[in-house]
Amino acid sequence: MSLQDCFTFFLLTFVYGTCEEDFIHQQPLVVAELGSSVTLPCFHSDDYVTTVSWYKLSADKKPLLIAYSTHNSEGVTYQKAFDNTNRFFITIASGSYNLTIVNLEKEDFATYYCAKFFLNIMMFGEGTILLRNETDRNISTSVSALSFWSPVVCILLIISVISIVLNIVLVIKKNRKKETTEQLRSQINQIETDDLNYAALHFSKTKPTTSRRSSMKTIQETIYSETTIH
Repeated sequence: MSLQDCFTFFLLTFVYGTCEEDFIHQQPLVVAELGSSVTLPCFHSDDYVTTVSWYKLSADKKPLLIAYSTHNSEGVTYQKAFDNTNRFFITIASGSYNLTIVNLEKEDFATYYCAKFFLNIMMFGEGTILLRNETDRNISTSVSALSFWSPVVCILLIISVISIVLNIVLVIKKNRKKETTEQLRSQINQIETDDLNYAALHFSKTKPTTSRRSSMKTIQETIYSETTIH
C-alpha cells in the first residue's frame, strides 16, 4: 500500500468516525396510535453533505427509499410508492431533515433511517422505531375479536338453549308416559282384584243355597219314605 493510499484511508477513517458520532441524530423510539400523525426528527451537521434521505425498513422486507434532497436545496424528491399517498412529508430546516407521516396505517409501523451522503460515503442514523400504541392495539384487537366472535357466540348460545329445552320436553314426556303406564297397570290390577273378590263373594253366596237345596231334598225324601211305609 502506497503512502497516498494510507493517507486516504486514514482520512476517510477519521472523517467516518467523527461523522458517525456527530453527523446524524435520530430519536430511538416514537409511539403513536393508528390514524394519528407523527413527526420523526433527524438532526445532522451540514459539513461535507451532498444528499439527505429517509429510508423505511419493515420486517422481512428490503429497505425502501422514501425521499431525498440535495444539499442546500429546498426541493424534495419522493419515490413513487410514497409520492402518491399524500401522507409522507419532508420538512427541511438548518441542521434538520424531519419526516412527517399523517393518518398512520398499519403498514407504517416500522423502522425509519435518516441517511446522509458525503465524500462518496452513505451514513445512516441510529434509526427510529415507530411503534404502535399498545393500548390502541389491545382495544382494536378486543373490538375485532368481539365483532368476529359475537355472531358465533350467539348462534352457539341459541343452539344450547334449544337443546336444553328439547331435553327438558323429552324428559317430561317420558315421565308422563311412565306415569300413564303405571296408572294403567294399577287400574288393570285393581280390576283383576275386584273380579277375584266378586267371584269369591259370589261363590260364597251360592254355596249355602246349594246346601239348603240338599237339605230340602233330604227332608222331602224322608217325608216320602214315611208316607210309603204307612
